[in-house]
Amino acid sequence: MDQIDIEILRVLKENARAKYVEIAKRVGLTEGAVRRRIKQLKNEGVIRRFTVETSVDFEGIVLVETEPAKTREVTQEIKRIADKVFEVSGEYDIAALIQAYTIEELNAKIDEIRNLPWVLNTKTLIKLKD
Repeated sequence: MDQIDIEILRVLKENARAKYVEIAKRVGLTEGAVRRRIKQLKNEGVIRRFTVETSVDFEGIVLVETEPAKTREVTQEIKRIADKVFEVSGEYDIAALIQAYTIEELNAKIDEIRNLPWVLNTKTLIKLKD
């Protein structure tokens, strides 16, 4: 990976939908050369995926206490529901970040976590402001 690849990555981070022609102008290459470089970056695993970033209106952290021997299983199930999941130390075993567009969607995801097998207790923190 060279400086041009790094600049291509910068452009794509700013706008994952940038056209090859636009990227080519910014990095001083032809459109075909940019296309080949992006394909190579994908093949090497440098670019894992292109995503769409949106703003969410509601965020919460769910702290989860589990049956001691079942934390790993519960973590795997929560990964299907939450945006980020961490096994943590302390009173709770898992911390899950949930992002939602509506309070109803947030509540539904929290309820889904609460209803998982081997979940003993939860505590939810809702973000009020940045």
